[in-house]
Amino acid sequence: MTKILIVGASPAGLLLAHGLLDHSYDVTLINAASSHDIRYSHRPAITHFTLPTALAHEQVSGLAMWEHLAPRISGARVHLHPPGASAMTVESAFATYGVSVDRRVKSADWLEFAEDRGAKVVISGITISDLEFFWRMYDLVILATGHGELSALFAPASNAPVPARRAVAQAILTGVAETEAADRHVVGPPPGAPPGYLPEPVVSDHAEVASSPEIRAILSPVLVDSGPQHVLQLMGSSGGPMDAWPERPGRDDIWRRMAELTRQHAPALFERIEDAGPVPEQQDVSLHSYAPHVRNPVGHLPSGGLVLGMAEAVIATDDPVAAQAQNMAIASASHYLSRILAHTGAFSPAWMTETFEGLWQGTPCPEFPFAGMGRAITGLSEVLDLIWAPEAPPHLAEVLGAATHDQRVADRFVGGLDDPRSYAWLQDPHTAKDYLSSLTRP
Repeated sequence: MTKILIVGASPAGLLLAHGLLDHSYDVTLINAASSHDIRYSHRPAITHFTLPTALAHEQVSGLAMWEHLAPRISGARVHLHPPGASAMTVESAFATYGVSVDRRVKSADWLEFAEDRGAKVVISGITISDLEFFWRMYDLVILATGHGELSALFAPASNAPVPARRAVAQAILTGVAETEAADRHVVGPPPGAPPGYLPEPVVSDHAEVASSPEIRAILSPVLVDSGPQHVLQLMGSSGGPMDAWPERPGRDDIWRRMAELTRQHAPALFERIEDAGPVPEQQDVSLHSYAPHVRNPVGHLPSGGLVLGMAEAVIATDDPVAAQAQNMAIASASHYLSRILAHTGAFSPAWMTETFEGLWQGTPCPEFPFAGMGRAITGLSEVLDLIWAPEAPPHLAEVLGAATHDQRVADRFVGGLDDPRSYAWLQDPHTAKDYLSSLTRP
C-alpha cells in the first residue's frame, strides 16, 4: 500500500488527505496544532469564502459540514472610488451560492473527520531534521503549509512576479446593519449537490466590496464557532494608510483605526458598521502581513530526500478580496490526487514538477479539470492590484466603467471569481476591447 505523509492541516492538505482515504491509501498527517487548538486559535485566518464550484466539490466529497448554519454568498456589490471622480457601483450575482466559514472551524472539523476515517494524525511541530527521518518511511512527502522553516525548502520561482507585501486588518463583528430585503437573493442548491440535498431554496446575500487607490475592503457574513456573524477586512500595500497603525496596537486601537479607515475610504461599508462592534472572545480584531509568492514545487533535503509542495506552500493566495484561497485548495488537492492515482512507481522530481506545472499552467481536461488554476489565481490578484495604479492599462478602466451600466459586463466581471481562468479576456487589452465593442454591435 502506498504510504503518503502530508505535513500541515491546511484546507488543501486536508482535502488531499480525504481524497486519498477515499482510495484506501495509507495517510499520515502531521500538524503542530490539534483540532482543539485550531478551533480556538488566537490567530484567525483571513480567507473565509468557498465559491460555488468549490462548494459543489466539497458537497460531492461529503465535506460540506456547515450548510445548515453557514451564511450563503450569492454575489458581490463592488463600490469603486476612482481618484478625482464620483464613486461607481458594480453588482452581480453568481449562478448559485457559495458559503463563508471561518477557516478555524473548517480545518478543525476536517482534521477530526480524517482521523475518524483512518488517517494517522500526529500532533507535533516538525523541522527539516525531522523530515530527514520521515522521508525514508513514506513513498511521498507533501508539504501543505507555507509557514516556518520548512517553507525555505522551496526556492522562489525565477519567472514569477514579486508583488509587494500586503497588510490586512480584520474584525469579526456583531451588530452590522443588514441589507434591505430587496437586496437579498433566493437561490437554489449549487451544481453537483446530491438530489434532495437542499430541497428548499435558501436566502443568500451579496458580499460588499470597496476599492480605492489606498485600500480594498470587504464586508460579508461569516460562520464562526459561536455562530453567524460578519467580518470586515481592510487590505493595502506598503507605504499607504494600512501602514499607519499605532506601535503595538491593542484590540480597541485596531478597531478604532479600522472604523476610521472604512469611513474615509469605504463609506458604503461604513454605513453598515457604524453601530457595530467586535465580537468578544473570538480573537475578534487582528493585524496580518503576508507576501504573495510562487515557489518551485520540489524541495530537496540535505540528505537528498524530496518533498513536494502544494497550495500555500508554493502559491500564496491570501487575498481576501479575490476570494481564491479555497479555490486554490480545491484545485491543488484535486489535481494532485488525480496525478497520484494515475501514477505507478517512484515519485521522481520530474513527476513532482510535472504535477505542479499542470496545476500552474496546464490545459483543463476531464481527467484534470483544475489544470491552469495556479497561474489564473495569481493573475487575478495582479489585475486587482493594477486597477488604480498609474501604470494600469487603459482597458481596465474601460471595463469597470462599462460594468457600472451594462449588466452583461458586470456579470462577467463578478461571475468570473468562481473560476479565475475565465479572466483571460480581462488580462489581454485587445480581447477586452473586442468584447466591449461586440456589445454595441447590432
